[in-house]
Amino acid sequence: MIKSINTAIPLETISMQNTLGIISKPQLGGDVETHCGRCKDAREHVIAAVSPTGAIERVQCRTCGSNHIYREKKAKTRTASTRTRSTAPGSKKTLAELEQAAGPARPYSMQSRFKVGERIEHPKFGTGLVIEERSGKIDVKFGRELKTLVNGA
Repeated sequence: MIKSINTAIPLETISMQNTLGIISKPQLGGDVETHCGRCKDAREHVIAAVSPTGAIERVQCRTCGSNHIYREKKAKTRTASTRTRSTAPGSKKTLAELEQAAGPARPYSMQSRFKVGERIEHPKFGTGLVIEERSGKIDVKFGRELKTLVNGA
């Protein structure tokens, strides 16, 4: 077993394995994938600080530029939710059903009226799907984002 200079931590425990299966020792400027608190997603980060033992201490997100403490990936241990949705049969369609039933996208205008399940083309947000309709407003899903827009009279 190879030991580092001032510690009894084996160097094998400090190594990382990438997606190709290549094992490497973390070093400043290297890449590591971890959860970004600002992006709220697993993103590629640059290693910004390494401890004397070789452990990663700080990272910087390549997407948003935030600098934060490095945290190991957590194992996903979600349990089944105790809440259940109770909807009347046929009252609400799932997102997949809405996407299948949607036709071609119509250009968005504040004067136009849109219904649930219609596709719209917004000049800033792109193509979206109307999820919910309420008094003078619609909720539209653009990719991962949900936007509330004016629904004309």
